[in-house]
Amino acid sequence: MTAQLIAWEIMCTALFWSVFCRCVRTDKTTKLQIRVALYLVGLGSLLGLGAPLYGWGPDWIILTIVSSIVIMQIVMAQHWGKGVPDRFTRNRFLNVNRRKEDRK
Repeated sequence: MTAQLIAWEIMCTALFWSVFCRCVRTDKTTKLQIRVALYLVGLGSLLGLGAPLYGWGPDWIILTIVSSIVIMQIVMAQHWGKGVPDRFTRNRFLNVNRRKEDRK
């Protein structure tokens, strides 16, 4: 295995794991477009994991792009620590009359 292929598998696994961790926090109160985006990124990461089985191999440009997405997911994970951020929740489920510290 080449270093690029090993790095590719690590990045796709990390991307899938970050999406999985977000998906378990979503429910019907999460905006549909957020859930769909998460599912599509998760699907893309799974397809990426299996792509080398079909003879495809990443180059450094593709690896850099996927790595930057993984880094973005890691940074954004800080905002999901207490659940889905308010901006990703459908308006009718927001606790607008509650103190911020009392919200989920």
